[in-house]
Amino acid sequence: MSDHAETHPPIAGQRTEILGLVPAIGKSLAQAVFAMVAVTIGSSELRSYPLALIGIAMLVIGGALGSAFLRWWRTEYRVGADDIRLETGLLSREARSVPYERIQDVSIAEPLLARLLGLVSVTFETGAGGKDEISLAYVTRAEGERLRAVVRRQHEAPRPAVDTPADTKPSAPPETPAQTLFAMDLKRVLHFGVFEFSLVVLAAIGAALQQFDFLLPFDIWSARFWTGLFEVQADTIRHWGFIAQALGAVLAVASLLVLGVATGVVRTVLRDYDFRLEKTDRGFRRRRGLLNRTDVVMPVHRVQAGVLATGLVRRWFGWHSLAFVSLANDAKSASHDVAPFAQPDEIAPVARAARIALPGPETQWHRPSARPWVDCFALFAVVLIAAGAGMGIGGVDWWFGPWLVVPVLAGLFTLNWMRRGWAMEDGQVFVRTGLLAPVITSAPAIKLQSVEIARGPLGMLRGYVALKCGLAGGSLEVDGLMAETAESLRQAILAEIARVDFSRLNTPQPAVNS
Repeated sequence: MSDHAETHPPIAGQRTEILGLVPAIGKSLAQAVFAMVAVTIGSSELRSYPLALIGIAMLVIGGALGSAFLRWWRTEYRVGADDIRLETGLLSREARSVPYERIQDVSIAEPLLARLLGLVSVTFETGAGGKDEISLAYVTRAEGERLRAVVRRQHEAPRPAVDTPADTKPSAPPETPAQTLFAMDLKRVLHFGVFEFSLVVLAAIGAALQQFDFLLPFDIWSARFWTGLFEVQADTIRHWGFIAQALGAVLAVASLLVLGVATGVVRTVLRDYDFRLEKTDRGFRRRRGLLNRTDVVMPVHRVQAGVLATGLVRRWFGWHSLAFVSLANDAKSASHDVAPFAQPDEIAPVARAARIALPGPETQWHRPSARPWVDCFALFAVVLIAAGAGMGIGGVDWWFGPWLVVPVLAGLFTLNWMRRGWAMEDGQVFVRTGLLAPVITSAPAIKLQSVEIARGPLGMLRGYVALKCGLAGGSLEVDGLMAETAESLRQAILAEIARVDFSRLNTPQPAVNS
């Protein structure tokens, strides 16, 4: 053995907490029990042999326990001098290594059952997603914070001359107290939930009916059954009178609205309970969640752009949301919600902290050319008019139905064009979209990786193009620009990029006024 190996022995691997088997086994057992119940109900022969059912259930439970334990036993992670390593596999071993310089975020999640056991799931995010990331489920809260601190030291502390384990490297200077940028108490979260109308519960009921339709005393997917039911109900409603019919319709709509609002409130409370965004030395730290608690850190220099949005109803009350487009992932999404339900004066400090400018009253918006929308509407209108004519020739009573859609379509295309806009000032590029509610994407020109001018067949004939900007973690595109305007905007963006010293991008910079 060499002297180097004697001086620096290999770093021993660590296993995750054995209590982490409880959530994993619980999930496996839930799936197994669900399958067993479905098979038992659907098979009359199995119901005649209770001992066989008990035996099968014991085998399923034993298999779930054994496989979960073997996976845990054969999974090890190592905190090395230059990387985080994860080794998995029962028969064949697989090792994944992520260097510290590639780790962008360290996210900590606390699912309900793991949270009750004092455990967390730690994900080392690289921004690429998939197998390029390492996730440890589950470790103690203290171990999760230690792993996050190790990564921070690797990014902030100078590298020593000798390759030593990560835990023995010089520690970073002590952090300054965190500054709370935005928070939502329970009252604000409930208010937010009122605007988060959702009918997802109906989709869940439909999925359950599809899985357990064999338990119902009738065939729910039979058209004859529903036709007969509606005929009976229609006869009953005819005898109510006009006032009773109108009242019944109002009650039906009101019930649907109440269901949608209640579902939205429940989902919002579960997701955004105790929402808190803080500014730390490392970056932005966001914590939220009632049952499943998440703790995400977003380095400031990883923020690529800001997305300011609102809703069709909430905009009347002045409520907006701000999300960051980041290089790292946020629950399989490239954007981080940092102020999901806030007033403009609450959003401004968050944007300034990220050095993202927001458009103001003096921003000079430019509207794109209407030619792309006119061309698209013309194509749809020709198809609808031809369909109506064909239906008329075929003797269809409602042959003029497609023609009635044409003016509605014209209004939608006009509104969509009027909502579009773009602006560029002080090195910031603003793009406004949205049919009924505006969505504004704001990106510093120096964060854009490329600027491309694209045109389609109609654009080549009519002289308009699309300006596509390469935005890491998101997209930024200005449609319907005339060729001269697009080239001028492209040159302006490239000029902003060319005058920046990219070696100083990660150094502190003055905040941008919004």
